[in-house]
Amino acid sequence: MPVLNRSLLFYIAIALVQGLLLSASLFYHQAELYTFARTLAVVAGINLQLLGRDVRERGTWVLVVGLSLLLAGMSSWVLMRDAYGWMWSLWPFTGLVLAYIGTAFVLSWPTREGSRPRYQDLFRHAWNNGFIVLLALLVTLAFSLLLWLCGRLFSILGMPQLGDLFTSSYFLCFSLPLFFSLGMRMGRENEKVIGLLRGILLTVCRYLLPLCALITVVFTLALVFTGLQPIWSTGYSTHILLSLVACTLFLLNGVFQDGQQDAGYAKALKILINASLCCLPLLVAMGGYSSWLRIDQYGLTPWRFLAMLLVAVALVHSLAALWAVFARNSVWLGSLSRSNPWIALLSFVVLLLMFTPLLDPQAFSARNQVQRLLDGRTPVAEFDARSLRQKLGAPGREQFDGLLAQVRQGQILDEPGRAQLLEMLESVSIKDQPHDYLTPKLYWLGPVPEGSQQLIELLTTHNDCNPPGCAAWAVDLDDDGVDEVLLIQKQSWASSAAMYTREDQGKGEWRHAGVLSGITDAPQLIRQIREGKVKPVRQRYKTLRIDGVELDWRQISGR
Repeated sequence: MPVLNRSLLFYIAIALVQGLLLSASLFYHQAELYTFARTLAVVAGINLQLLGRDVRERGTWVLVVGLSLLLAGMSSWVLMRDAYGWMWSLWPFTGLVLAYIGTAFVLSWPTREGSRPRYQDLFRHAWNNGFIVLLALLVTLAFSLLLWLCGRLFSILGMPQLGDLFTSSYFLCFSLPLFFSLGMRMGRENEKVIGLLRGILLTVCRYLLPLCALITVVFTLALVFTGLQPIWSTGYSTHILLSLVACTLFLLNGVFQDGQQDAGYAKALKILINASLCCLPLLVAMGGYSSWLRIDQYGLTPWRFLAMLLVAVALVHSLAALWAVFARNSVWLGSLSRSNPWIALLSFVVLLLMFTPLLDPQAFSARNQVQRLLDGRTPVAEFDARSLRQKLGAPGREQFDGLLAQVRQGQILDEPGRAQLLEMLESVSIKDQPHDYLTPKLYWLGPVPEGSQQLIELLTTHNDCNPPGCAAWAVDLDDDGVDEVLLIQKQSWASSAAMYTREDQGKGEWRHAGVLSGITDAPQLIRQIREGKVKPVRQRYKTLRIDGVELDWRQISGR
């Protein structure tokens, strides 16, 4: 078999297209474009690598394009709508789950029966894909470590160019997809190894399911003696109960497999597992009620809204498992093969809608918090206006502005309550800042150096300037006649400033050159720079260089 066969060339071509997409997004320095291209390259590339020649069968390529564009578009939409906010921080994990579910259905489409994918194919792809991607990641890590070692070896000989090349952005845009694609090919063409790994995991599930079922049954019976009050008294019972339900359902599906054969359990173990499945709807209901008590007491938050969505999905899954216990099937719990695909699609839709205005957790939370205030359930003194304004994204700011307008017009509450609320809202309102709180902005302290636009694009691309923004100060720190730039975060907890320099006498591109540490009050430092009270100084004592490493002086207090 020739080394460069058609299969290998197919995977190399996918890696090159991915590299072009990633490098093009870096060239234009647009965060939305970079996010769209990165998501499109990853989702489409993985689907094509897993499908191989099957991508041309029965219109499967249409599903690949649709899934890839959907997730890439959602990534850009979430970034534009809630950059650096709660939804953007949650999107990477959610996007991974959506890609996992969607890819399993796409891979099962070429071998479908009628208009529905076969459950056997869904099971096989859902379990195999994880091992194939894990193998590809390990291969990528191995190649990357070898290149890093190569760069370090040549740097010892006084030739750091290779190390700089291997760590450059454009090299990584092509090398990482290439290594990953080769790893995907290894996993795709070694089905016996992947099947062996899957078999080991499913065997582990077979041994763990009875233990998990026993824990579920014993815990449920213990509630008869302890009562439900201990569950309501904690603030984390929903997480624990949903974790137990999730573990039970995961192990159950690992034992059920493709639904074509019996699990091989003794009758007593099957009775125990059936009893645990009967307990699951009760545990989910208790978890949901526990969350509802918190919502009724303190109001809705994005995390509590997410918990209620997960409770709803878990309840549907547990009811399907309960139905499988009592339904008459030739195979034990055989109805799971019909309910599991629909539940997976339901989960896909719910998770996707959560990032749209239809199920926006921040919008629901903001409306609930304001309504509780207007209804009197939340006293004015306990109303968290700062969280509404700064932690609930655009919906929170809209509700904040609307509430402030109503208070100023005297439309809500009584006179003492309006006065107290008005003082609270105006103290939180950021009227003196011309920028949005959640959108990072760069402000120059003094003259703007030449080529500043390229520096701004660099900071935007690498997310080096976080909300609520940064202050940049152009100052000559090495007395060479060319200004360096100190980038100071505006957060009060910032303890360092990043330094950026330009090569070729200030004509080259900006690059990150070091960090100035020891800052104790960043806002005060910014004010002092603006007032001209900060000047660069040389160190009093010379330092020492040992094997290319410079030692630092630490001044003793009072000397």
